Amino acid sequence: MTRAVPQVLLIDDGDHYAEVIQRHIPEIALIQPLPDAPRRAIGDGPAAIAYLSQHSDAVDAVLLDMHFDVPETHLYPLADGASLRRTRRFQGVAILREIRARFPHLPVVLLTSREDLALADASFALAGQSMTYVLGTNDLDTLRIRIHAALSDAGQVAEEAHILWGADPVMRTLRRRMQVLARGRMPVILEGETGTGKSWLAEKFIHVHSGRSGAFVVLDLSTIPTDLIPAHLFGAVKGAYTGAIETRKGVFEVAHKGTLLIDEIQNAPLDVQKQLLFVLQEQRIRPVGAHREVAVDVKVVVASNRLLHSEVAQGRFRSDLYMRLSPATRIHIPPLRQRPGDLRFLAERFVARTVADPDVAALRDEVARGLGMAAGMPIALDIGRTPPHRDSDTGISLTIPEPAWRTMHAHAWPGNIRELETLMHNIAVFTLVGAVDAIRQGVRITSPQLQVDPGLIGELLRATQLSLVPDTAPGPGPDPASGTDTAPDTDTDGAHRDQVMVHIARADTLNSVAKHVERQYFTALYQRCHRDFAQMARVLLGDETKARAVRLRFNQLGLKVRDFDR
Repeated sequence: MTRAVPQVLLIDDGDHYAEVIQRHIPEIALIQPLPDAPRRAIGDGPAAIAYLSQHSDAVDAVLLDMHFDVPETHLYPLADGASLRRTRRFQGVAILREIRARFPHLPVVLLTSREDLALADASFALAGQSMTYVLGTNDLDTLRIRIHAALSDAGQVAEEAHILWGADPVMRTLRRRMQVLARGRMPVILEGETGTGKSWLAEKFIHVHSGRSGAFVVLDLSTIPTDLIPAHLFGAVKGAYTGAIETRKGVFEVAHKGTLLIDEIQNAPLDVQKQLLFVLQEQRIRPVGAHREVAVDVKVVVASNRLLHSEVAQGRFRSDLYMRLSPATRIHIPPLRQRPGDLRFLAERFVARTVADPDVAALRDEVARGLGMAAGMPIALDIGRTPPHRDSDTGISLTIPEPAWRTMHAHAWPGNIRELETLMHNIAVFTLVGAVDAIRQGVRITSPQLQVDPGLIGELLRATQLSLVPDTAPGPGPDPASGTDTAPDTDTDGAHRDQVMVHIARADTLNSVAKHVERQYFTALYQRCHRDFAQMARVLLGDETKARAVRLRFNQLGLKVRDFDR
């Protein structure tokens, strides 16, 4: 939360911005870095970073000029080998990069009096607020809007801790973009691998920021037989088809005045896609078997773990529907492996979320009592050697040894955030159960630092060792001699698609062991085949028309399609 009068740090080697801002934007207070000096700005990058290192909690936002005419010794390094001329030109970018690295949640508003496209692009990549061109007093309203937007965003990010944005600049940019697209009636496209949180963001962010009074409704097309998709979308009257024993509303009607998430939109048949195009254009639906149309007012969000433009190119998705959904609203949620800087942040949050579960909290409290500590103490996550200041007053900590943490960093995270959440949940539970068992057997434990078993982490990661095929990856290449496609069915890393690493767990019967292995294999293959049962049938049986049999076995193993995109 920001203060009643936001405290803003100006980083600028001149006095012009400070004078203008104090005169025309009195609702913010520029920080006076040195009490015995009247100047309300810091003149160079190194001094600014040094100040923030000690006083970042007292700063609500940063105003950063992008140009600095300072001695070479006062320039912040840009990159190894960068010339002095380039370092001067991109000095603001160098400072912004360091602020982003050290103080990722501190909002930064950029100032410049020069139009420099390369500078603007570099700054945008680091998730600075949009460049504000302050050429005269007429531009101060724009600056005021940007400052208040940055302060508001910072407050909302703190309130949205449950959404786990992390500190990666890409996610900060994604959040700002999603907040804009949430408003109005324009459809939104969410693309990303399984487990990146598309459904979660649609419900917890887009729907919340849409300002709509209606319900949030989800329809996962991958879970519905093809011939029943129209009835689920648009509704059906009694007797419209075999089994339609009563009139039912479709999800468009149920979501009236609210938000509708159509998940796995690429599974919609082409004729249904044509109907969706009509609904998006006319804001009306016609239930199956009905002779009347029904007006609907719905914010539509579509999600896919494939790239829809690739589906269009391959003729599986209508180009007119894709254009009506508007590629400009496409949001690609990056996989976890592309956000290595967020791994610790997310791991810590998932440990906290795990301990909030009453059953796990009971384990924590039993460990605390064994240590002579009060119940309800927090659990921290430490990496590597235990910090010397950690004691019983600061709660219990789970310590992941450095080699195990490096293993986690090197992991590809094919299950993305969901996989990490499961891992951290298991780490916390296994470690606490081990401590509880020891205490119950009379073992005296005196240290609140509980070291996580490195072997446990390796075992848990191996159990979920899936290698997803990127949506943009090229398929097997043709045989140049014959002109036919004879390449083996492999993933881009060279691994055969029908080869999967599985974890063998002991069980009471061989049948239980076999079923456990088969579940792992089906789970991996389902992910690798982009959740396409026809592709699975081709790999397993050599015949895509046997997809229904594969789907039946999938269900018999206790696997549920909807569990793969929560």
